Amino acid sequence: MTVTADIVKAKVFVWQPKNKSNPKTSDSRLWVFNGMVVFDPALIEEQLKAGKELIQETKKTKGEILVICEKALYKEELETLSIKWGFHYLNHKVPAWVMTNFDTLLWRIRSLKDLRSFVESWWFETLTKKEQSMKKRELAKIEQVYKGVVNLRKIPDLVIIVDGQFMSKFVLEVKKLKSNAIVLASSDFDKWIDQQVVMCNTNSFDSIDYVLNYLFA
Repeated sequence: MTVTADIVKAKVFVWQPKNKSNPKTSDSRLWVFNGMVVFDPALIEEQLKAGKELIQETKKTKGEILVICEKALYKEELETLSIKWGFHYLNHKVPAWVMTNFDTLLWRIRSLKDLRSFVESWWFETLTKKEQSMKKRELAKIEQVYKGVVNLRKIPDLVIIVDGQFMSKFVLEVKKLKSNAIVLASSDFDKWIDQQVVMCNTNSFDSIDYVLNYLFA
């Protein structure tokens, strides 16, 4: 099966209703069917290949790759995928300053590691049951946000943003930092950026799953 056929099978090419689409994405349209914007699978294939090449170049230089995705439908799978392909991730209420205030992120990571170490130490056993419960809840809350970047050491060399419009604040952050990025975007995307864009259905599990697996495989 060809890449284009796989794109069609995963419904990567089906987007939002035309009345919710941004004119800036009109050059990528193949047609409008039943009021839904449909994009050219051949164009998506070109974008995927360009994105894959960028990832491979980053891996060759042992660069750090971060995937940012707040999609609830893909939250658990993103964690599984990060283990499989070896990237960092943020998938829960991502802090707006994550790129432009990286020192704060490093501080959060250190705090997470320190709290983990404490909970696993004998000192933790000296606390009351109530105090232990409070510390465990605190750790679970911090881990929910930061466990995917606990091994991140520096500003990522490549950032992959799932749903460019919904996560537009991060698109602007990577643009400000002039960082390498791959932006998965739907037909509502309204930014002109220098980074690599992959047009896809960002509201579909199968679509996101296919795109990310293709990029990293």
